[in-house]
Amino acid sequence: MYLASKGYKIFGHWRRKDDRFRRVAQAFAEAGIECQPVFVDLAKTDEVVHMCDQILMSGRELSAIINLAGGSSAYGPRTITPQNIVDTVTINLTSPMIIAHRLLSKMSAGSVIINTSALTGFHASWYPTDACFDASKGGIHRFTENMARELGPRTRVNAIVLGLSEVNDNYNEWRNSFASQIPMRRIAQPDDYVKCVDFFLNHSYVTGVCLPLDGGWYSYPAAPPFPSSTMNRLN
Repeated sequence: MYLASKGYKIFGHWRRKDDRFRRVAQAFAEAGIECQPVFVDLAKTDEVVHMCDQILMSGRELSAIINLAGGSSAYGPRTITPQNIVDTVTINLTSPMIIAHRLLSKMSAGSVIINTSALTGFHASWYPTDACFDASKGGIHRFTENMARELGPRTRVNAIVLGLSEVNDNYNEWRNSFASQIPMRRIAQPDDYVKCVDFFLNHSYVTGVCLPLDGGWYSYPAAPPFPSSTMNRLN
């Protein structure tokens, strides 16, 4: 909604035509927002390439790419499978890299690529993720910095680095339980992310930045600020 309010014509990614997609599509239609949906499983590189080809065939110049999808199932070193490893790295690192390279020819002057990362891209953190997720987020930081150097000044490349954020799943109670450990005393809300996107879209001199959106949580040292028994219960 925010991008449309700024006059952007949107290619919107969804994994499938589910109820969530239908609700968003209906809201866009009611608001008169132009959004062309593209459907792809970001764990499958051939589908990612096909999605990019669809966008290329539209003939449109691109002024912004926002890579938001990502995730981890916190498999653990003793239970993770080779396919889990491939899927985690593909969703969080390989697909954003493919999208950036594949669509580069359509990026307009003054364009921006905004990646989405996590605090574990800075260091292996205390909240439960897996090593492959952490490694892929560290990779997206290095990719962001390298591409900013390579693509400037025509295209800027930055990353929003999430701490704990409100997500439409079953774990928000767990996330909110750590609010007292965050200097801002709350987890991030969707509007916080939108404001970071707005900053990167509109500040024409900022590039190569991996900006923590964590309410100050990164100001803690790498050791957990809560009892280790909490981690034991989660693992």
